Amino acid sequence: MPALPSSPAPLDEPSELVVRTLRIDEPVDLLAHIPPGLSGAWLRHGQGLVAVGTAWSVRTAGPHRFSAASAAFQHLAARSRIDDEVRTRASGLIALGSFSYADASARPSTLMVPRAVLGVEEGEAFLTVVGSGTEPEVPASWRDLFPSTPRAADRPDLDVDPEHTPEQYRALVREAVAAIQGGQAQKVVLSELTTVRSTTPIDVAPLVAGLAREYPSTWVYHLEDVVGASPEMLAQTEDGRVFSRVLAGTRPVAEGGELSEQDRRSFRGDAKERSEHAFAVDSVVDRLVDVAFDVSVSPEPFVLRLPGLEHLASDVSASLLRGVTSLDVAARLHPSAAVSGTPREEADEIIARLEPRDRGGYASPVGWMDANGDGQWAIALRMAHLVDEHTVTLQAGGGLVAASDPVSEHAEVLAKNRPMLRALRG
Repeated sequence: MPALPSSPAPLDEPSELVVRTLRIDEPVDLLAHIPPGLSGAWLRHGQGLVAVGTAWSVRTAGPHRFSAASAAFQHLAARSRIDDEVRTRASGLIALGSFSYADASARPSTLMVPRAVLGVEEGEAFLTVVGSGTEPEVPASWRDLFPSTPRAADRPDLDVDPEHTPEQYRALVREAVAAIQGGQAQKVVLSELTTVRSTTPIDVAPLVAGLAREYPSTWVYHLEDVVGASPEMLAQTEDGRVFSRVLAGTRPVAEGGELSEQDRRSFRGDAKERSEHAFAVDSVVDRLVDVAFDVSVSPEPFVLRLPGLEHLASDVSASLLRGVTSLDVAARLHPSAAVSGTPREEADEIIARLEPRDRGGYASPVGWMDANGDGQWAIALRMAHLVDEHTVTLQAGGGLVAASDPVSEHAEVLAKNRPMLRALRG
């Protein structure tokens, strides 16, 4: 793919957007109305938004991809007419975004305004429709745009093809650990790519619905070629405050099970896990000081329980400096030590040597932003890249420190692929 310009490249640049958000005066089961032809989704605990169509889009690349996309959207928002009778989170004008991991990535980063959005926030349902320079057409019923979620196809046969054999991946882990023990870095996050081919076409709508039902406490996302269920909030901003949830340190558990209290206490006190977690928290705190003040962190890491995995987690919050947007914060925090390593440049050099492929949208910011700059940006984890109608590539990894064990690290990668494999199997 040829290199993309780092300056904005809007699609079908309108003179303005006309945005109308209407209240829906009935309960809406959002997961039951994820339509065929879905263009975007952002869901958690049965709330969030699903989108169809594209009213505006910008693609950027290079080291300034975040600022270029943000500037293009803010320019658009300043000249758009917005009539929002609901005025809740994600109502009015919003843009969904998926950014690429690396400055040199061949995959474009995208910020997109949908043509229509069905949303639910704190039990209140709404419909947003967008017109390009003219009043948008309001359907007789919101169901005309958002019919029932299609039934998943019969359980497909899946061909699962990891890039490396278990022995090969463990050898890469040993090489990364040796580099850490030799003083080249303190932490490195290595990942593995797995290609999955399905005997039946992969339908994104039931896939998203399945992820949202099975993993309700995660942020389930879809835009362009990425779909997944992330447990990690990189940057959420609202009313001048920013929140970030840091996950680093993982214990796989049996599907449907959880750690015993004794094992959980051991997990919280494990020196290797605490070290890995501290690097990730420090990387977020150190970078927030450029965009925020009054930074506070959870006094102690807590254990976040998810199906098949338990993580050490810490919550970080702060007050934003004036004029800073959610995307500004996401750009500043990416990539954190939770997905790259410490120090960042040295860790990236080791990753580039052992993992020479383009990470694309993996481990990068995915989410949404409104016309005021507030929004939510998760890290694209527990994810798949959609390659064609029968093929996806899964990517998952783990943080390595001097005490990391290759067998345990490989088991962690397998456990992190499990949510997407379960969803693909229906």
